[in-house]
Amino acid sequence: MKQSIAAMPVRPSEGKFVEMFAADARQVGADVVDLIAKDRDLEARSLNLIASVSYCPLGLRQIEGTHLVNRAPMGLPGRRSVANCEFLDLIENLAIDRAKSIFGSEYVNAQALSSTIANVAVLRALLPRDGGRLLTFDELAGGHVSHGAERHITRHAREVASFGVTATGAIDFDQARDLARKARPHVILAGPSSYPREIEFSVLRAIADEVGALLFSDIAHVAGLIAAGLHANPVPISDVSTTSTQKTLCGPRNGAFVFAKQRFGDAIDAAIYPGLQGPAASNMIAARAAQLEMVSRPAFAELMRNIVANAKALASGLEQGGLDLYTGGTDSHIVMAYSGEKWSQAALVAVLGSYGVLGNAMRAPDRSGAPLTSFRFGTTGVTIRGMSSADVHELGREIASIFVAGPDAAFDQPRADRLRQLATAHPIPSFVD
Repeated sequence: MKQSIAAMPVRPSEGKFVEMFAADARQVGADVVDLIAKDRDLEARSLNLIASVSYCPLGLRQIEGTHLVNRAPMGLPGRRSVANCEFLDLIENLAIDRAKSIFGSEYVNAQALSSTIANVAVLRALLPRDGGRLLTFDELAGGHVSHGAERHITRHAREVASFGVTATGAIDFDQARDLARKARPHVILAGPSSYPREIEFSVLRAIADEVGALLFSDIAHVAGLIAAGLHANPVPISDVSTTSTQKTLCGPRNGAFVFAKQRFGDAIDAAIYPGLQGPAASNMIAARAAQLEMVSRPAFAELMRNIVANAKALASGLEQGGLDLYTGGTDSHIVMAYSGEKWSQAALVAVLGSYGVLGNAMRAPDRSGAPLTSFRFGTTGVTIRGMSSADVHELGREIASIFVAGPDAAFDQPRADRLRQLATAHPIPSFVD
């Protein structure tokens, strides 16, 4: 009788795969490890002012690298479809309970793989399948593409109206109210992606109540400022809120929290999993649980205060260097500077990148509402590196000089050297192994 595969003995010479699974990173991918090291060195020599950037703490990186990377139990705590989940349930419940406590929410889902996925899931859960009506903060004015932009899935089969800003850059709540009365939206959705001022969600709550709409606040960019008490917390007055785990919340990428009134919980859970994604990996949820403990510490609030102070210092330096700012300043980590129409978006990214300065080329409305080429900066990353307001103010002046010189100016090596020295003098604290 032919011996079954299951009964065949494994000879030592055939067990080399065991060594492969126990090998370290350099043993299994030396070429990739070398490229990672080069990218880390490049980041350390650069000044990353991308507004969505933060540097994940070393401890959270270590948690994401544990054996939990192999675990992705289907379902929710207490309702798994596989065994051996008792400790995973405890971890996920820690993340949920801490998020509820910090943000004052009745319900939390900690499984979404990004805040954009969370936004898609929430709208699928809240809106009618066909003919849903959505009122959003306009993308040009500073809203996010996942808030019903023309090119995004959140707009599909929905009626979307958008409100913007006044000539001074303040949110135009009169326009929002008029549009709400005309469109009778099911959901009003707002949150800052490139809008540097604090949003008065309480006004939107009143508008939503007047027309019988739900209020959805996207706090992905300002969740850390809210947790530190620097911005008013819209979660308790919103029907649903979402945030990413990075940006000012300073955690690992590829994650999100959804906050909501309890009555929406089952629909949101189902819309996330299995509606849009597979089960979330337990290592990511474990990092979120630990992250929220860090967010509750006084040191985190100190960091948030410094981030806002540095944003104001950057804005001041840019203005002193001759640039105009969208809304005239900032209340957050975001600064939006008009570049002047001699700059294309591609030229902005390339020229600033040649000096080691990273940010986002975008558009913002001028006083007439017309779109102007702009550059979005954020101060979370450089503040984590320990830069002072004086450092960041001078950085703003250096950047403004690059803008004023124009895209065709000769490369200024002494300026590049000064910017490189500023970066290397402030190492990234979590870039250790």
